[in-house]
Amino acid sequence: MIVLDKDKLSVTSRIGMRAGLGAGAYDPVARIRALDGMSIDLQAISPSPILLFYWEEPAIAAHFSRRQNEAIQEIVKKYPDRFVGFGSVPLQSIPEAIAIAREAKNMGLKGLEIGNAVGERQLDEAIFEPFFDAVQALDLLLFVHPLEGGVDADDPIAGMLGNVLQFPFRTTLMIERMILKGMFERYPNIRLCLSHGGGLVAFNIWRLDHSYNLRPDFKKIIPEKPSGYLKKLYFDSIVHSAAALQYLIQVVGADRVVIGTDYPMAMGDFEPVRKIDSMNLTDEERSQILGANAARALNL
Repeated sequence: MIVLDKDKLSVTSRIGMRAGLGAGAYDPVARIRALDGMSIDLQAISPSPILLFYWEEPAIAAHFSRRQNEAIQEIVKKYPDRFVGFGSVPLQSIPEAIAIAREAKNMGLKGLEIGNAVGERQLDEAIFEPFFDAVQALDLLLFVHPLEGGVDADDPIAGMLGNVLQFPFRTTLMIERMILKGMFERYPNIRLCLSHGGGLVAFNIWRLDHSYNLRPDFKKIIPEKPSGYLKKLYFDSIVHSAAALQYLIQVVGADRVVIGTDYPMAMGDFEPVRKIDSMNLTDEERSQILGANAARALNL
């Protein structure tokens, strides 16, 4: 359900709600003004994760995916110097997901937003392999945002930590499973960008490396230690701390971090350029993070 009341937008689905959103959520001119204030020249726009519709019947989810994709690309066409678009696909139906991914590519979208899982199914399961085959062939960026749900909404602490802790945990679980299953060996050209700085993976990867060194069975699946696969991923900069961002850059490399805002959501970072400019980076590293990496990831 989408309601616009007194210039405030509220969006509700089965797994979550976004309430009290200002004009930047629905008016591209207002959003451009906000981006100007943040010194952001070009923004990738994508659906809220509560609108990925993995929980619906495939035909319903396919309908809404197509409608969203068309609406996003219409904004991009109107303001091509300010926006690029990410679409969505109904991953509960792989044939539909592949068909809509092809449509998204043909209409000019630069990537797809996907969740961290589809119900109880993890993305490293064999059922999703045809989708990853298709996305690699289409050369679309996959932007991964964790899904909501499974948190007691009546407990305010649980509700808060659902965003603060569950989101990064779910991203970490997804990507570490994908690494250990050898997905980046099977799909060497797949491009993933992880939201929220990749969750906790930059901090947990050393523990995973240690476990890998103790488990010869995993060495038969992936020939290098898990930390080596971080160089195949992109990470957005939304970690809410210059110190945390500096550490992320140290671990994954300045060539793997892209500037993010999450605008207009309240948990976004609306001063990312100032934060990056304040950090101890070379001019080349700063240039990579502020734009060159995103341009490469998006094939601009």
